[in-house]
Amino acid sequence: MDQAQSLRQHAQTGRDAHPLRVLAVTSGKGGVGKTHISANLAVLAARAGRRVLLIDADLGLANADIVLGICPTRHLGHLLDGSASAEEVLTEGPRGIRVLGASSGIQSLTQLSDEQKLTLVSAFEPLDDRFDLVLVDCGAGIGDNVLFFAGAAQEALLVVSPEPTSLSDAYATVKVLSQEAGVNHFSVVANQAVDFQGRDVFRRLTQVTDRFLDAKLRYLGNIPRDEDLPRAVRVQQPLVELYPRAPASRALAALCDALLGSEPPAMLPGGVKLFWQQILRGQEGRA
Repeated sequence: MDQAQSLRQHAQTGRDAHPLRVLAVTSGKGGVGKTHISANLAVLAARAGRRVLLIDADLGLANADIVLGICPTRHLGHLLDGSASAEEVLTEGPRGIRVLGASSGIQSLTQLSDEQKLTLVSAFEPLDDRFDLVLVDCGAGIGDNVLFFAGAAQEALLVVSPEPTSLSDAYATVKVLSQEAGVNHFSVVANQAVDFQGRDVFRRLTQVTDRFLDAKLRYLGNIPRDEDLPRAVRVQQPLVELYPRAPASRALAALCDALLGSEPPAMLPGGVKLFWQQILRGQEGRA
């Protein structure tokens, strides 16, 4: 009995030390490195002692499993059609992270129905207290699935690039997620960019968002272009594990430290399940 009580106290203390944080990783356009950032941050957070769930929410075009070098036998599609439970579709990844993989090449999952969304909400109720950090690797753009998954998060990590189209795409993403999904906290990461490029994009972005939108943005940092990244992709291993001293790995580690060292926005009691229920109610109200 004493041992059981000690274990319960230890588990509760661990949860109090690291309250649940739900972070949607998103971008205005594809090809900016969003999945690489999501996967490597998940590994780094687990290395720092967090209990991490990575959700590959880029439904129909999933590739987080490739970046992490894992081979899920079941994916989100099996959960939604009732052939597997949430526990059964979770795959263990590097450093003990859990990955909810999506499918690739299944067009029907690119826009979830209300019934499928409700299934997803219900399936995750038993898992709600198992994780400290949930990273949601959203699809690019501002589609319905992105609004659903990002709306379940407390905050978003917005990946931008120094390309000319990045500013307009980033503004559109902040506008839609803040107005339609209720996401008002954004951490901005400039990928494949030196610091002055990232800060310049952030400065120009906030000049517009501060004027027209009710959203809070902060510059989290930059990740430089690194030739070790494609090498890691080819052998299907996380960059931060294969090349921990690479410039991009060091930058990712700094981003992870900054993220975990900051206070998350307040989260209502009830965790992820309550957030997703609120999103569903909001959609019903707009119907």
